[in-house]
Amino acid sequence: MEYLERDNLKRIAKWGKLVGVTSIIFSSLSIIVSFFGSLGGIIGGVTGIITGYLFYQTGVEASNIISSDDLTAGNVNELLNKYGNLLLIMGILTIISLVLIIPSIIILLSM
Repeated sequence: MEYLERDNLKRIAKWGKLVGVTSIIFSSLSIIVSFFGSLGGIIGGVTGIITGYLFYQTGVEASNIISSDDLTAGNVNELLNKYGNLLLIMGILTIISLVLIIPSIIILLSM
């Protein structure tokens, strides 16, 4: 594992945490605001919190690898596991969005 780039891990740690916390904050605000308006923002807020948490966990795992001098496959596999979960959830959400948006566009165009 001597070829593991610490600069890449630092970037993942910093941006994973930053994007995660920002996503959680703005998604929470979206949920709060949707209570005063339409309830459609609650679903978007909940998914934003979930993906924000997964981004944050990816950043934490990268920080754990940097802070420990143990660059074993187990630590890297844990980071890849968190990142794989993030991609899986984002993929599922993308498919759900497409399934919901495409019929809506067709209905709007047919009016």
